[in-house]
Amino acid sequence: MYDYHTHHHRCGHAQGNLEEYIQSAIRKGLTEIGLSDHSPIYHLGDDPHPMPDTAMSQGDLPEYLREANELKKRYSDQIGVRVGIESDYILGWEEHYRGLWQDADLDYVIGSVHWVGDWHIFSKELPPDHTPEELLQGYLLRIRGAAKSGIYNIMGHIDALKVWDFIPKREFVAAYAETLETIADAGVAIELNTSGWRKVCQEQYPSQEILKEAHRLGIPVTLGSDAHTPDHIASEFDRALDLLMEIGYTHLATFEKRRMRAVPISEIA
Repeated sequence: MYDYHTHHHRCGHAQGNLEEYIQSAIRKGLTEIGLSDHSPIYHLGDDPHPMPDTAMSQGDLPEYLREANELKKRYSDQIGVRVGIESDYILGWEEHYRGLWQDADLDYVIGSVHWVGDWHIFSKELPPDHTPEELLQGYLLRIRGAAKSGIYNIMGHIDALKVWDFIPKREFVAAYAETLETIADAGVAIELNTSGWRKVCQEQYPSQEILKEAHRLGIPVTLGSDAHTPDHIASEFDRALDLLMEIGYTHLATFEKRRMRAVPISEIA
């Protein structure tokens, strides 16, 4: 089993250190565990740590990468540790993020859209004078930009606007058609993120309908728990695998040194 989306104390809203997540993965019998904490926030001004409860500080990034790669070596005879990052995608900041990650010693980069302008997608209130339809279009525009940028290996929680019911219900899947085609053309993966089952929306990211269309287009899929405590590792993965196999997926995408490899689900289910 493979869990590629995890967080730890540096992001300010998760518990536990990196080693505790690795040890939890070993106890649960995983083949690989991905470390992928939130990248620092850069687009909100000169403060190197503008939101301490949201992401690591800019100064923490080198130590995070150093520690993660050290643990990768230390645990290599017990489990495959993959060093990743969950990186924001911000319109106009493509070269900044490209420069950050192209020289980093990473196995994969999750590209997640958390911001539509200055509005954070997990805010409980809509921004003034915006409709759900407008937000969805801005959100999808950014997901397409991230996929086309070549910076990312995996697109993270691509329908997370639904957490607080900010996705308009009418023609929801149709709204994703262009975005999924862009992801497919870019050759990047999406994740089935099981944390949605722990949220008020009570549904994995993305929805079954989006996953069906992603499968039709040949988009690879990874598994991620979006763990914020060590106990969350591989949360609901049996349920997730059942869903993927029902849809028709036969393989999971795994990564090492930014290269994708397909692993048969039959080997891990």
